[in-house]
Amino acid sequence: MAGLKKTRIKEKKERKQIKKENRVAKNLLLLNPGNLAKEVYTYGYHFSWKTHLFVIGACIAGMGVIGLLFQLKWKLLVIVLIAMFLALPAFILDTYKKMYEQKRFADAATYMEQMLYAFQKTGKVLSALKEARETFEPGHMRDIMDESIGHLEAGHSYSEKSVLRESLDIVEKEYECRKIKTLHELLISAEEYGGNADDSISLLLNDVELWKRRGYLLQGEKKKAHTNNVVSIVVATALCAGTLYVLNALPGILNMEAPYNVLTTGLVQVTSFGLLLWMIYVYARSEKTLTRNWLKEEGGRDEEYVLRSYEKAMNYDEKKEMKRSMLWAVPFFVAAIYFAAKESWIAIPLFLVTAIMSQQHRFGRNIARRVVSEELYAAFPEWLMQMALLMQHSNVQVSIARSLDGAPKVLVPELNALLQRLKEQPNALSSYTDFCKNFDIPETTSCMKMLYTISEAGTGDAKVQIHNLLGRVQEMRNRAAERKNEQASFKVRMLYSYPVFGASVKLLGDLLVGMMFLFEMLSEAGGM
Repeated sequence: MAGLKKTRIKEKKERKQIKKENRVAKNLLLLNPGNLAKEVYTYGYHFSWKTHLFVIGACIAGMGVIGLLFQLKWKLLVIVLIAMFLALPAFILDTYKKMYEQKRFADAATYMEQMLYAFQKTGKVLSALKEARETFEPGHMRDIMDESIGHLEAGHSYSEKSVLRESLDIVEKEYECRKIKTLHELLISAEEYGGNADDSISLLLNDVELWKRRGYLLQGEKKKAHTNNVVSIVVATALCAGTLYVLNALPGILNMEAPYNVLTTGLVQVTSFGLLLWMIYVYARSEKTLTRNWLKEEGGRDEEYVLRSYEKAMNYDEKKEMKRSMLWAVPFFVAAIYFAAKESWIAIPLFLVTAIMSQQHRFGRNIARRVVSEELYAAFPEWLMQMALLMQHSNVQVSIARSLDGAPKVLVPELNALLQRLKEQPNALSSYTDFCKNFDIPETTSCMKMLYTISEAGTGDAKVQIHNLLGRVQEMRNRAAERKNEQASFKVRMLYSYPVFGASVKLLGDLLVGMMFLFEMLSEAGGM
C-alpha cells in the first residue's frame, strides 16, 4: 500500500513537471507572431500583425521609459525589456482567453435555459435541440449543437450508450460543466420514462439562474480586484521612483553639494531592477486569475489531494501515526537535551519543536478532516439536487444508485457505503443518517432523514417532501457557493499586497542608501 502511494506521488510530480515544461515551451513558441495568431484563432478571434507590432512597441516603450526613470544601467534595462518581451505573448493571449471564457459561460447558461424551455413545450430532446439552436448566432456553440443534432438524427450508436446519450455527450465533453450533465440526465430520464417534468424543469431553471448570477458576481469581484492590483502596481512604482528623486534632490534643497547620484548606486540599481521584474510578475499573476474556466467550480482543491485526505481521515491509525511522530521528534529531543546540559538558550526552541513534532500526527489528521469537510459541504447540495431530479421518476434507493455516475468524486466512497448499508438494512434509519457521520456537516443528518421519510412514505406525500428537501438544498448551495466565491476572490485580493511588499523591500534598500548619502553629505559639509 505504501509503495503504491509513493508511486502515485511520483507520477503526480512527473505530470506536474511535464506540464510545466510544456507551458514554458508553449510560451516560447508564442513569440512567433504566426503561432500567437493561430492560438488566438482557437479562441474564436482574429489577431493581426499590425496590432501585434503596435502592442509590443507600446509596452516595450512604456517599460523603457520606466527603466530610464529609474536610471537603470543599460545591461539591467535590456534584461527588463527582454522579460517584458517574453511576457507579452502571454498577456495578449490572456486578453482573448478572458473574452473566450466569458462567452463560453454565457453560451452554457443560454443553452441550459433554452433547452429547458423548449423541452417543456415538446417533451422531445431532438425538438428542443433544434429550437434552442436557433437562439445562437453562427459560432462554436451552434456548431456543437449541429453535431449533436446530426448524430441524433443519424440514429447510430457507436458504444454501449444510447444514441440520445451519445448525442448529448458531444455538448457535455465540449463544455465540461456539471450543471449541463445534470440537465442532460433530466432530459434523458424525462424522455425515456415519461411523466410530468414541469416541477423538475422549474427547479433546474431556478438553479441555473442562481448559478449564472453567482458566476457574474464572482467575475465582477475579480475584475475589481484586478483593477485594484494594477493601481497598486502603478502607485507602488511611482512611490519608489518619487522617493529616489526626493533623496537625490536634497542637496539642492539644502544648498549643499551632492557626493554622488543616488539612482546610480549599486544597491539602488539592484532594487530598482528587482522591483520592475517583480511588478511584471505580479501583473501576470493578477491577469491570469481572470482567465480561469468559468464553468468549473471556483476555489476547489485538487481532486487527488482531497481523496488522499479522505483516505487519511477514514483510515487513521493513531498508534501507528503516533510512533511515526515520535520518531520525527527524537532528533530534536536529543539535541534539546544536549544544549540544556550546556545551559544554552537554544534548548528552549528545540523543546518546543519536539513538542510540536510529537503531535504532528494529530495536526495532520485535523487538517485532512477539515479539507474533506469543506469539500463535502460543497459537494453534498450538488448531489441532493441530482437526487431531487432523479426522484421525479425513481424511488430513493434507485436514485442513489443512479446518482453515482454524476456525483462529485469526494462523495463516491460515502455513496458506496450508503448503498451497502441499504443492501444490508434497507429499512433502518441509521443506514441513511450514518452518511458522512465522520465529518462536520450538520445538514446531512436532517437531509438524509428526509430521504428516509420519502423512501418509507412511498408515493403518497413524496412530492411535498421533495419540495422541502429542495428548500434545504437551495440554502446549502448558496452558502457553499458563497464560501467558494469568497475564497476565490480573496486569492485575487491578496495579490494587492504583492506590489506593497515589493515596494517595501525596495524602500528599505533605498532608505539604507539614503542614510549613507546624507551622512556622507553632512560629513563633507562639516569638513569644509
